[in-house]
Amino acid sequence: MSGRHRIRGRAVGLSGTWELRLRDGLIEAMEPVDAPGEGDGERWIGPTLLDIQVNGAFGIDLQAGDAGPEALRELSAALARHGVSQWVPTIITGPPDRLLRACRAFGEAIEGDAALRACAPGLHIEGPYISPEDGPRGAHAREHVRPPDAAEFDRLYEAARGRILYVTVAPEIPGAAAFIQHCTARGVAVALGHHLGGAEDIARAVDAGARLSTHLGNGIASMLPRHHNPIWPQLAEDRLYASLIADLHHLPAPVLKAFVRAKGADRVIFVSDAAPPAGLSPGRYDLAGTPVDLHADGLISLAGTDLLAGSGMMLLQGVVNAARATDLSMAEAFRAARENPARLLRLPTSAWPPEVGDAADLIAFDIAGDGTARVREAYVRGRAVLTG
Repeated sequence: MSGRHRIRGRAVGLSGTWELRLRDGLIEAMEPVDAPGEGDGERWIGPTLLDIQVNGAFGIDLQAGDAGPEALRELSAALARHGVSQWVPTIITGPPDRLLRACRAFGEAIEGDAALRACAPGLHIEGPYISPEDGPRGAHAREHVRPPDAAEFDRLYEAARGRILYVTVAPEIPGAAAFIQHCTARGVAVALGHHLGGAEDIARAVDAGARLSTHLGNGIASMLPRHHNPIWPQLAEDRLYASLIADLHHLPAPVLKAFVRAKGADRVIFVSDAAPPAGLSPGRYDLAGTPVDLHADGLISLAGTDLLAGSGMMLLQGVVNAARATDLSMAEAFRAARENPARLLRLPTSAWPPEVGDAADLIAFDIAGDGTARVREAYVRGRAVLTG
């Protein structure tokens, strides 16, 4: 980007209306303005986001096992235009050879391209060490679910050039605690997900090093005992962050509000869980060999069922949903999709609010009366990726 540019709107974490002046991609000034301009009421300025669970989007499928640098660059560019400057590619349950190919392709791409690495610093392996049971297994193919295997994980880790940031496992599977210790010793974070673990299983896993619940409240049986089920122990465990899909399909608004209250603003992480059909027109699509339906309201389900199969939502919408449906302020909702996941995965983030001289790393977005969020302008590390 070259030249000068002005952005005006309500600033996340600050009071009133602000004007930012940019020059050659740098913050030249950030000042409050006395009177809002036309349309400023629901026009916002905020930092870019970090999405730690992306399975694909805009027709780009990360599950085939052979997605290379171009697919990652294309998806990085598309996500940046929707306000996400950093994201974690997610590889779901599959046969050993496909997982190995995917880890090798992504690891080589990330390690060999500094610009790409700044956007997609590492991987999330979701499965295959999860529950084989219908319900908690979700859209993962049952024939490829298997017990935790440290030797296999080491092969995946080496193929990925050490670029695995976290792995999701079921805590009740035999050998889970030892596997969690193994991964933690490698510096890989461990999340609990797609499971039916009881309180003792969850406590054992957390003692072994698990620190996150993957999309809590989803990847679970549809019908549960009211008191003794996997949700309550994870909500009560202060050592666990909870990632939440705030599209209001995966978690209805009252559930989202209650979960956020239970975990607290500092232990909530919002994710999109975006699937390859996200951003496309409604219809039937293929997800890692499984047919799924993308509905007009953005819900993605296993074809012909009400079982969810990833999300059609961009992360900014989830942040806005959370700020409207829970006790979180807009600033706290943004932190849950930025600072909180960065702290868990030890990733860098740019400062917010920015200071004069900083490279612009921000979005300008509108919120319509129905709560729909739309990015108007986006800047990533001093580069304009979307201009109004």
